[in-house]
Amino acid sequence: MVNPLDWDLGNVPPGIAWGGVDEAGRGAWAGPVVAACAVLDGDAVHAWSHVLRSVRDSKQLSPERREALAQELKTVLTAWAVAEVDVMAVDRENILEATLMAMRQAVSSLSVRPRLLLVDGNRAPRTGLPERLVVEGDALSCAIGAASILAKAHRDARMVELEAQYPGYGFAQHKGYGTALHRNRLREHGVSSVHRLSYAPVAALQVADEDVREVLRARLDACASVAELQAWVEEALRPAYGRLKLVWVETLRRRYAERLAQVAAGEGLE
Repeated sequence: MVNPLDWDLGNVPPGIAWGGVDEAGRGAWAGPVVAACAVLDGDAVHAWSHVLRSVRDSKQLSPERREALAQELKTVLTAWAVAEVDVMAVDRENILEATLMAMRQAVSSLSVRPRLLLVDGNRAPRTGLPERLVVEGDALSCAIGAASILAKAHRDARMVELEAQYPGYGFAQHKGYGTALHRNRLREHGVSSVHRLSYAPVAALQVADEDVREVLRARLDACASVAELQAWVEEALRPAYGRLKLVWVETLRRRYAERLAQVAAGEGLE
């Protein structure tokens, strides 16, 4: 089998910087979807080929090796960036659009913009750069494989953080995916504010609270400034997210947009 670095060198025009993009967390029931972009050029390949030749699809690496390689890659890549899109955006946009959004955010955060972008999968994120779609690219391409390692290591670490914030769900073990342990913990503890309400297994186990919805609506209507509205999202809506039906969230989101327009117009007259 061709080494992923050799595949890149055989498929990328010489003399240019190129990037690879991949995601982690599309299938998870909880936590953000994460995308990463890894950029390479001739200088990096010349200096660090011994590291780059060890790049594989992140799923083929043990957690310990993946984390160690992610730290190495951060020092040898020409540039890299990671972006998260949270559960509220996943539910609002759908997981595909949220994934493409994360990819665009990662690319826009790069300190060096590549001349060509290799994208894992069959959907283009529309970054504004020349893009080449590579199905199963995380196994074929070094740049995509490096991005997959960065994305997976970042998301795993994020899920460990969420375990500390939401103890009892087992996030550090299953990383938000739909394991039997995760399902059992959902039955035991209910749906948290970092679960994806648009995913059927989560929705099936949710116990919604109409009183919470009414309190949120009243607090929203009482907001008298843009700052108060922004605080409402972070301090009221987000903590209560797991106790709301998705249709209630959509209604609150529309009301938020209306209230924001009203308040912003009033502030503009002052």
